[in-house]
Amino acid sequence: MTKLSFIASEARRHLGRMPEQALMALQRALINLCENHWLDIRGPEPASGLARAIWTVNPHCADLVVDLYGCSEPKLTEAIGYLPPTKALAALVLAEIERGDAEGARLAYEAMMLFESPQARDIHTDSVRSRLRGIKTEHGRWHKHAHHDPLFRAVAMISEQIGRSDFQAMIVAIEYLAAIQASPVTRVDDQEALQILEFLRDMDLVFQRVEEGRIHYTVRGESKKPISGKRLEEMLAQIRGNP
Repeated sequence: MTKLSFIASEARRHLGRMPEQALMALQRALINLCENHWLDIRGPEPASGLARAIWTVNPHCADLVVDLYGCSEPKLTEAIGYLPPTKALAALVLAEIERGDAEGARLAYEAMMLFESPQARDIHTDSVRSRLRGIKTEHGRWHKHAHHDPLFRAVAMISEQIGRSDFQAMIVAIEYLAAIQASPVTRVDDQEALQILEFLRDMDLVFQRVEEGRIHYTVRGESKKPISGKRLEEMLAQIRGNP
């Protein structure tokens, strides 16, 4: 993955000579705007288990800024003024680094770079807006990762089903699925969860638990080396890069 030091330098290059006070004010405005925007668009608490679990996890601000841009939200214009979206995203990169959120910083950096091209910007914006609203493509795309190992394929499939590719949402989803797999008699009335569980059964992959940031799982009854949080972040970054 791209080093945070390089990401930070690129963000500062995009920002130019913005005064530090102005930068801090912009960062605060963007973070507050994103938090309120998620409350507006996520809707009422879902009835089904997996969707309800994901509902509690805020997406990264980078996706929410992209969504605000895509819906031409006046509040975004008020927050950034005359600045182009690339500079707003650059400010967000630095804010996420300061908050210790490496994944959030990388997502903001990815969006910042994509927004330099009108075509890439529009494709990315449409993709983010669809995901945040649970709109899926007609044909699943997880099969593009069929050459990977079972865990990677499972993560890609789960990401597509839940409409999220961020670390915390994936951890919540895996913990939810692990609890069901540990108790097969549990009744599941969630169609998304059922599809994922069927996929996991076909691969004979069982999530056992998430412990100290590591995912423990078995394939065909054989325990595999637990996957670290860093490795999961790398998988998700690769999945985002191959829509």
